[in-house]
Formats: sequence, C-alpha cells, structure tokens
Amino acid sequence: MILPCELWTIDIIEDYARENPVIIPTDTLYGLSMSIYGDLKRIYTLKGREYSKKISVGVYDKRMIDSIAVLDERAESLIEKFMPGALTLVLESKIPEITGPTVGVRIPKHPIPRELSKRIGPITLTSANKSGESNPRTIKDTCKLDVPYRIDCRELLGKPSTVISLLSEIKLIREGAIPFSAILKVLEE
Repeated sequence: MILPCELWTIDIIEDYARENPVIIPTDTLYGLSMSIYGDLKRIYTLKGREYSKKISVGVYDKRMIDSIAVLDERAESLIEKFMPGALTLVLESKIPEITGPTVGVRIPKHPIPRELSKRIGPITLTSANKSGESNPRTIKDTCKLDVPYRIDCRELLGKPSTVISLLSEIKLIREGAIPFSAILKVLEE
C-alpha cells in the first residue's frame, strides 16, 4: 500500500512498524524503518545486508539520543548545529544488547520519521534498497523490497547523511549531505 506524504499516515503504520519494516521518507533518502526493539533480522534479510554492518537509528529529539547513546561535548555541539538534519553520529551505545557497543544516531529533518520515532521510540533509518544498489530517491527505487507500507513523498534529495565517529578522535566514515569541513569548523569553535 502506497500512502500519501501526510502525518496522518503514521496512524496506519505505527503499530505495524513496532515489529515490522515500513518504507518512509527522510530528509535525504527513503528509509527502511521499524522500532529498534523489534526483530532487526527482518531489516538485514530484506536488504540482503551483512550482519556485521550496522544500521543507523533515527530519533525524535536529543533526549531520545541521550537515552540510547553516550553524549560528550563534541556530540552536543554537533547536535545543536546540525540536527535535525543529515548528520549521523557514531557514539558509544547505552543499549549494547541491541546495537552492539556503538550506535549511529541522527534526528532526521523530515517530520514523518520524527513523528514515527516520537510514537514508537528509536527506529531503524537505513536506506530502503538492497545492499550495494543505488540510493532510493523515489518510491519506485524501493520496489525491490517486499514491505506492505510505503509513504510516498515524491523525489527526495538523494544524498545520504554524513556519518562521523566520535568514539575517540573525530573520524569521517561517509561524507554525505553535510561537508566534513563544516563539521570540523563547528568542532574547532
């Protein structure tokens, strides 16, 4: 079922997404999302993704980040400057039984993933495509994934979030929508 780009569609997918993957828009790409407290093997199976590769987590706000990850001064600065937005921070996890010792977390700028996470808690926020395939900018790009619910918000930005590790020294994992130089500038201030 393809649903329109409206906040009321969360009413339809909310209970389902507690245990099962759905496809939703983000501020960057279409994401494959469900509660991180559900059976995450479903995400890995749908994507054909190796279990050794982490899945990013989307949250509603900074308080929700603090509930699942250890925040330091650097993380606080980057959250204040770039979130909500296209930045994923890799931090020490407070829920290692679910995420392992680290977690990649972000507050998306799009209202749909934020509202879903507000209602059901932290959600997976991995791209809605088979592993290794091109970034899903449109609902049509997500059609290889067998899920019953998709929210169509037309064509999206198409550039993934920038991923930064703050585990010890600052490390660029993937440059995406936010230039690494802009991140370094904030951290130097």
